Amino acid sequence: MSSKIAEAEQHIKAAEDSLKTGLLKMRRSPDYDSAADEYAKAAAAFRAAREFKRSQQMLVKTADITANHLKNLFHAAKHLETAALLAKEVKNYEEAAEWLAKAGRMLRENGNPDSASLMLEKGAKMLEEPLPEASARLYSDSAEAADIEDKVGQAAQCLGHACRMLIRAGKLDAAADVARRRVGQAGRDSNPDTLSKAVLALVVVELGRGDLVAARKAFNDSVHVSSFQTGDDCGPLQTLLEACEQMDGDRGRQALQNPVFRYMDNEFAKLARSIRLPEARQKPSAAGGAAAEAAGAGAEDAEEFDGGLC
Repeated sequence: MSSKIAEAEQHIKAAEDSLKTGLLKMRRSPDYDSAADEYAKAAAAFRAAREFKRSQQMLVKTADITANHLKNLFHAAKHLETAALLAKEVKNYEEAAEWLAKAGRMLRENGNPDSASLMLEKGAKMLEEPLPEASARLYSDSAEAADIEDKVGQAAQCLGHACRMLIRAGKLDAAADVARRRVGQAGRDSNPDTLSKAVLALVVVELGRGDLVAARKAFNDSVHVSSFQTGDDCGPLQTLLEACEQMDGDRGRQALQNPVFRYMDNEFAKLARSIRLPEARQKPSAAGGAAAEAAGAGAEDAEEFDGGLC
């Protein structure tokens, strides 16, 4: 291992020498090609010695020279992607997210949106557990890159993953914004199931954040689409929304037992189970009589539904 570290340091010295100019060096401008090559070799040697942090630093230097002086954004992005993978090994997830996002921008600028989308999606999946909010941003960036290539189905799928990560992070307002973008993308896809699942997710998110009006609007904006009307999700969603609007907690809970809600992705299913519904109505005792029931109905209703969604 020590020999690999010594090898890496020799490559660093060679890279630094390549950047120097002057009469003694017999050159007027830095040799960026050689410098980038030497820094890349230093990164490989540090990685072999399991000095991951130092390897990352060399890769970032290589990427900087490759992008800014050699004008090769594709290879610069690949160096940053490798640096991000090494950052993950040492649990430096914030830097990993930063480098992946920058690599994605480089690939898009270089005219490789498809490569950017795939790389960002892979990176987002890598960060799902440790950094869900950063993962959501990468999924969103991946969707934007896919949309450039008119891959609307892939874009909608990535936005679905982004929404899922934001729910996990507890960012329901942001999740609703992403879910609306997903519906917009899904409406352009030839697969009818794409729109149906996107609307289902949006309604659940809106109800989860306590906005029944927005949930109904999300449903009504798509219910005219024939593929959604005839799909498996339309009926259960309509039943749930009607139950909320009629303040019928029992019917709402029954609606949420439908497999449409129970078999959603884990984060969406959990959010659906957390939707606040009115408590079940309790029957008055016979001794209370009809008059007592009528007198107390208003107060009981107020107590039952206090704090509930519907």
